[in-house]
Amino acid sequence: MLGLFRTTLALMVMAYHLFAELKPLGTYSVYGFYIISGYLMTLIMHESYGYTLFGRFSFALNRFLRLYPQYWVASIFSAGLVFYLGAETTTHYFKSIYMPTSAREYFSNIAMIFPSWYPNQVNPRLVPPAWALTVELFFYVLICLGLSKHYTVIKVWLLLSVAYVVATFAFGSWSDRYFPVAAASLPFSIGSAIYFISKDEGIHKRFLTLGLSTKTLFILMLANCFAWSAISLLTTGALVEIGFYLNLLICALLVYSITKCGKIVDISKAHDTYIGDFSYPIYLLHWQTGILVSFVIYGEAVHGFSTKGGVSYIVSLLVISLLAVVFMAIIDRPIQRIRSIIKANKALAKTRATAN
Repeated sequence: MLGLFRTTLALMVMAYHLFAELKPLGTYSVYGFYIISGYLMTLIMHESYGYTLFGRFSFALNRFLRLYPQYWVASIFSAGLVFYLGAETTTHYFKSIYMPTSAREYFSNIAMIFPSWYPNQVNPRLVPPAWALTVELFFYVLICLGLSKHYTVIKVWLLLSVAYVVATFAFGSWSDRYFPVAAASLPFSIGSAIYFISKDEGIHKRFLTLGLSTKTLFILMLANCFAWSAISLLTTGALVEIGFYLNLLICALLVYSITKCGKIVDISKAHDTYIGDFSYPIYLLHWQTGILVSFVIYGEAVHGFSTKGGVSYIVSLLVISLLAVVFMAIIDRPIQRIRSIIKANKALAKTRATAN
């Protein structure tokens, strides 16, 4: 029942980029995504695929089918905007949206791999937020290879992740605590740990004594984000990062609560899944949608906290909802059928192995 949570995070990222320009809306959301991914990838490796060669191959193939087809179509959409509106217009809207010119740049944009300590600084990126997907891919590979197979290993991983963050406060900067793969190790390890923690009924009993419902935690997550967004307007520096790490705690508790059958709102699993299917298209397409909408309305690519930016953002919400439905119907649903076959074959192989 993580669908509503995921799409809320995607909408927060969109609001940050296209209108509000309040950093917590974006940074808190991305790290919330990382926690969810750490949990889900660990879950499906343990309970759907397993750590056999065939299980790992099935996991990798399903991840490929989940991520790349929609990403490639989003990239083609961006390329169309560059050719139609011109690179001057698209780079004015966001600096990374222009056509690759070298084999390396084409490879990065096709493979969704932006190799750098700061992947967000690799340009061009036809899909600007794809730098975070590079980070996700890195941990998908490690989890597939067995990083989160044993809880003891996860504990060591978590401790090393915390040590990295502490070291960056001494020797690095905010950028080192947010953009690199090493920084994302903390939320991914938290997410992976949640899988094992969710199996411990003793911990669940202690959690219940907190009296924090799933809905309450969701509201706390939003309140924390908006409160520290306001604080960030008044001050800068390490103080503002308190909210960032509070967000990690709240998101971790929220994911845990959802794993124990908690609901943000009382809807069916099918409806929650449908809502969640909007999250990836929204994440991939919001910059392109903003460019197109603002250009159609105003004849220029405009975004930010202004009247024009606000109108463009509201219309973009409507347009991206329609685009997401199209993506889901034309791309995701047919591919989902293929992914279901792969999962079914894996389950059959697992059953036969057990019988033998």
